[in-house]
Amino acid sequence: MEVTGCSLLAESLRRAGVRFVVGREAGSLGPALGWLKRSGGVKTLAPLGDIAGPFMAYGNTYYEHNPAVVLCCTPAEVANAVTGLGTAWADKIPLVMITASPERRLPMRVPGNTQMEYFSPFTKWSAAVRNWEEIPILLGQAFREALGGCHGPVHLDVAESALREVREVGEKEVEAMMERGLGNLEVPVVRGDPALVEKGLRVLMEGERPLIISGGGVVHAQAWEEMDRLVRALRVPATTSVAGEGTVYGDNPCFIGGPSYVGGESFHRAIRRADRVLVVGAALGGLEGFGQPPFWNPEIRFVQVDIDPVNICLNIPVEVSILGDAKAVLNQMLELVKEGAVRPNPAHSAWLEHLLEVKRRWRSRVEGEANPSWPRIHQGYLAKTVKENMPSETFLVIDGGNTTLWAGMFCMDHRPKSALFPAGMGTLGCGIPVAMGIKAADPKRPLVVLQGDGSFLYNVQELENARRLGMDFVVVIFNDGCWNMIKGAQDLFFGGRRVGSVLGDVDYASVARGLGCYGKRVSRAEEIAPSLREALDAGTPAVIDVLVDPDNFPETLASFALGEFEGVPVNPLRAVGIPKMKFDRRLISRAKYAVNILLDKDLR
Repeated sequence: MEVTGCSLLAESLRRAGVRFVVGREAGSLGPALGWLKRSGGVKTLAPLGDIAGPFMAYGNTYYEHNPAVVLCCTPAEVANAVTGLGTAWADKIPLVMITASPERRLPMRVPGNTQMEYFSPFTKWSAAVRNWEEIPILLGQAFREALGGCHGPVHLDVAESALREVREVGEKEVEAMMERGLGNLEVPVVRGDPALVEKGLRVLMEGERPLIISGGGVVHAQAWEEMDRLVRALRVPATTSVAGEGTVYGDNPCFIGGPSYVGGESFHRAIRRADRVLVVGAALGGLEGFGQPPFWNPEIRFVQVDIDPVNICLNIPVEVSILGDAKAVLNQMLELVKEGAVRPNPAHSAWLEHLLEVKRRWRSRVEGEANPSWPRIHQGYLAKTVKENMPSETFLVIDGGNTTLWAGMFCMDHRPKSALFPAGMGTLGCGIPVAMGIKAADPKRPLVVLQGDGSFLYNVQELENARRLGMDFVVVIFNDGCWNMIKGAQDLFFGGRRVGSVLGDVDYASVARGLGCYGKRVSRAEEIAPSLREALDAGTPAVIDVLVDPDNFPETLASFALGEFEGVPVNPLRAVGIPKMKFDRRLISRAKYAVNILLDKDLR
């Protein structure tokens, strides 16, 4: 039978267990996509905008825990793929990027083979496929690299000549090629050194004020159950990084709030006073204050578990480092607790109760502030109302700057696979295409996207695409007419001189209706709940454009800004909202928060 390079690539993808491919049925890779569409068993999606494609694959890969594939044919597609690929790299999402390497008849300033160099900063592994028979071999290696050790995106650059080549081969020969190239795609599980696992657990439990931080590595290892069980067994205060949201359950009696600094005063109190910290699958970056003073206690003795040796001791001095898969190491720790080798320490109870009381007081204050009485809709009240009116099984995709903080404070269920923050690179505009990737994986699950007005504009065109594909989800826009996080920083650091931070008044509900979707603009607090219910029943992509207070910002922004801009002169009055904000309870709340986290005081 005749086998082209494209059909060999498509069959190799199918044999590798791929369930979702993003691309267009055009160009040199188009025949491969067409073959997959006709063969069945593989969902395909064509983005309207090149930038959106990798985000669709990102969302699907995250949700399915199975690598999705992005096909890029033209130089423009390749260039536009970098944002999504970089986001996948930052968040350790193991998607597979396949590009076509064109033949050049004339010298060019940017020859095709530099696509590997172009993607190299944002991929875990990259290879060039130059011959027909290499296709299944290098594809199999790509999947093993994507899923082995620390997960991450990979890249194959396939020569157009190999894609076009036709060979006459028998079925047995094709089977042999597939077996030789793909073989067993399972990757080995790395267990931690038993002596170090026990030592690390003992170091944690011997402290007076221990803390556990669960990160994105726990998500990738699908080890949330093991993490939650360990926290309950040890009775140690626990929180998560932003990437680790949901890996310590909200009903866990030791959960002190989170994710990360979005957890407010209890998170800051914990990291300021803890003397031992177990960090599992988390690289402590800007969202966690880098694990360093001024937010963190400089005397902390760290125990770190990570599958990636690059993350060990990154930003933090580690006393016990355990290289291993999060699920495997957590099971080893649970076995030690089960055997009685390590036991809960009753002396930790007072420390845990103190943090839980700080959490209760802070939650009471911020939830009391987020009420419907403000002249312009309070973002916290909007977020609360969204949560109260969503079906219990709703998945949240969160995309924005301050919108992310409001969502983290008021919308989280703190359970596995319930929310996604693409936070590693702070990427804006990914919400709608990420939602489409998740909807392709689970069409029946209710899904809500929370976005700022700025981030909504990046990929708004995909709403029309989603409508034609029969997808239904709700986009709630926190419309404050500005880049609120940027405007806040300009107020905080530059005396309120605003440059490029005001977006103006755009009716995004009308934009949605123009794309054939449901659209509703909301300007009063009492309109939010009924509009949400209408949108959930619309049967199409739906947009609720909610006008919120442009001069309001979450108090947790102050801790993020002070961590990210350490050393930059700060006007303390502007840090709490003076003079832009009127004298109301928000001003008092921000002042209390700033004192509590910076001076470690306890103002009630």
